[in-house]
Amino acid sequence: MIHLPLKDKTAPPNRLSVVGALRQIKKAVSKVDGEVYNHSYYPHNLVTDLLRAYSIHKRVLEDGDQPKCNYCESQGEKLVTLQVEHYRPKAKVEAIDNAGIEHPGYYWLGLEWTNLLLSCPKCNGKSAKGNRFPIRGVRANPLQPVATVDRVLSLDRSACYADDNPLLAEGAILLNPEIDHPENFLIFDNQASLSGYGEDPERGELSKDIYNLNRGPLRVDRIKIWIKFKKQIVETIAGHQLDRINEDALHFIFRKISQDVIDRKSPAEEFTLFGRYLNDNIGLFISEIDVYYQDRFLRAYQEVLAEQPAP
Repeated sequence: MIHLPLKDKTAPPNRLSVVGALRQIKKAVSKVDGEVYNHSYYPHNLVTDLLRAYSIHKRVLEDGDQPKCNYCESQGEKLVTLQVEHYRPKAKVEAIDNAGIEHPGYYWLGLEWTNLLLSCPKCNGKSAKGNRFPIRGVRANPLQPVATVDRVLSLDRSACYADDNPLLAEGAILLNPEIDHPENFLIFDNQASLSGYGEDPERGELSKDIYNLNRGPLRVDRIKIWIKFKKQIVETIAGHQLDRINEDALHFIFRKISQDVIDRKSPAEEFTLFGRYLNDNIGLFISEIDVYYQDRFLRAYQEVLAEQPAP
């Protein structure tokens, strides 16, 4: 999970505020039922296309781009379609997160732009986030954001923003990548397993558990990133020791590997947060190789790092 900075909360896709959409919001509030929303609005391609681009820090996807789950960062569309998901569940909140009483959900936020994220089914399914939404404070009171003025429906979203009160005052525990900086709450070990971290490790720990961010296939795919680089480094060292690679070639190859490692920090890459952890702890990751080659690799890595364009 990485921070996603591009959504403009004041400029939702038009599809979320057409007359039909406003009627659905009004109906959901009147019936106290978040199930009334159909798939004509929040999963519309005008919504999904933006969320898919934002997932890799772009405003428009280009050929070859791979959108990512906002939670686990897997490029889910290799296997399944990424889903538009409601950060605050629209239909109900599980009793476990509401003092043992099932909550009817945030039905008035069913089409709220700041409540929509992009998720893979593994992070958003019943065995993961589903309808979980723990908080530390008091749940916001429901409201009716749709009004009829001179026979025309109008939408007032001012109390619906995820990053402003009254919703912010709930003290949501689950990390929201559009609001939070996940690197301040989550940390990896050298086997690519996540745990809570920082001044508020509980938020990271519960987010990791509820989003199921340490499920087996994820950890395997993350650690494979380092295993691939380690294999390249070890093979290069073997070639040098057998005199098949000279000093200049050794440095050149180490620079090439270093650039590939640094590229893993890009938001467009799968598992960017792990890529950043790998770069921040590169000395720890290469500590298993001979000290002489550690020094040679780190020298090449620092050279390439110094040549990177300013962010």
